[in-house]
Amino acid sequence: MRRSLVGAALLLLLGAGIAHAEVAFDVAVGMNLNEDTRIFLNVTNQTWRPPVATTLIQGCADPEEDFPVIAFLAYHSHRSPTFILNLRREGYTWADVFFQVNVNPSVLFVGIERDPGPPYGKAWGYWRKHYRPGARVRYRFADRDVEDLVKVQTISRHFGATPFSVIEAQHGGRRPEMYAAQRWRQKNGRATWVNGPPHASGPKGNQDRSEEREFRVPEAGSHAGGSGKETHASESAAKKKGQGKDHGKGNGKN
Repeated sequence: MRRSLVGAALLLLLGAGIAHAEVAFDVAVGMNLNEDTRIFLNVTNQTWRPPVATTLIQGCADPEEDFPVIAFLAYHSHRSPTFILNLRREGYTWADVFFQVNVNPSVLFVGIERDPGPPYGKAWGYWRKHYRPGARVRYRFADRDVEDLVKVQTISRHFGATPFSVIEAQHGGRRPEMYAAQRWRQKNGRATWVNGPPHASGPKGNQDRSEEREFRVPEAGSHAGGSGKETHASESAAKKKGQGKDHGKGNGKN
């Protein structure tokens, strides 16, 4: 009996240590990023749980934009994040990567049942016009639309906020990363991802601090499920790579 109690206590201590390590571990360690971006990349990692996240981030040409989409697609396709990253490196647009790993773009529009307005309205209109339920269709979304919608879905899922509350928080040109960072700070009671005193500045000092003080996070609602035929997506103007090759590659960045 005594041995069982000791074993249980050790398991509790071990579990607490793992939980603390998860909070403190920085998947963007060693990267020169402002603190909003650092927090957002770590929130993305906790949301979609891609394996070897640190190595994956370091392999991205544009970590802030690429890592969330790769993690999102790996989650929905059950394919290796490295496989998705390699498609991107070969020059595929995000729309073509969705097609290659057989992920329906409806996952970008969960909880967005009406026109969300700029900067998402054009993409939403394209989606409503061209969506074919159940069909494996090669849709043409701009890379920027995919990246922005993935950020909305990531933040919505992680914090239990509606996509519209995330979108509305961007009015005035504020980035979704700022919304995520502010929500995370409110939830965790500290200013930086790595353990430290409150209000500590990130690797680039107080770069975003003045804007953060002015940013008021709207009250979040409950997470809404999508109907699978919703939101925005401007038609991709991506140039095709390798004319005459029937592989549907794009230029990899719009």
